[in-house]
Amino acid sequence: MEISNDTSQGVDYLYYFTTQLPQDLARLAALREELQVRQGAMSAVEDATRMRDEAAKILASAKEEADALKADTKAKNADAAAKKKAQDAREDALTQRENEFASACDAREVDLSARKTQADRAEEIIASRQSVLDAREAQLANDVAALDARVKAFQDKVAALSA
Repeated sequence: MEISNDTSQGVDYLYYFTTQLPQDLARLAALREELQVRQGAMSAVEDATRMRDEAAKILASAKEEADALKADTKAKNADAAAKKKAQDAREDALTQRENEFASACDAREVDLSARKTQADRAEEIIASRQSVLDAREAQLANDVAALDARVKAFQDKVAALSA
């Protein structure tokens, strides 16, 4: 409704209701739809802004969590590396001790083998000497018996002469 020049003629309400009002209503309906579209766009912008803020918060918390996990992983990795290094050192020391033990066992085995050979030779020498000694002992017993017989014979002769 155009209200201008209020001092001039009066308002023709019949013309307004028949001609002007439908046009004004159509414009108002179009404005209302445009306002709804704009209001929807504004609420969509507000929703997008709110969602963007929430996403930023979630991203920040995810980054913090990822940084914490990364730091924890680095600490665990460093700890595992230190443990692996210590374990490798222990394994090397154990391998060295095993090698030293094997060398010592081999040396003892060689020494034991040499001693056994030496002991076997000594037993053979002792056995051969024992047989020589047994033969000499038998010879000595025979010689003693022969000497005793000669002494007895001499004593019998001396006794026969003196009697």
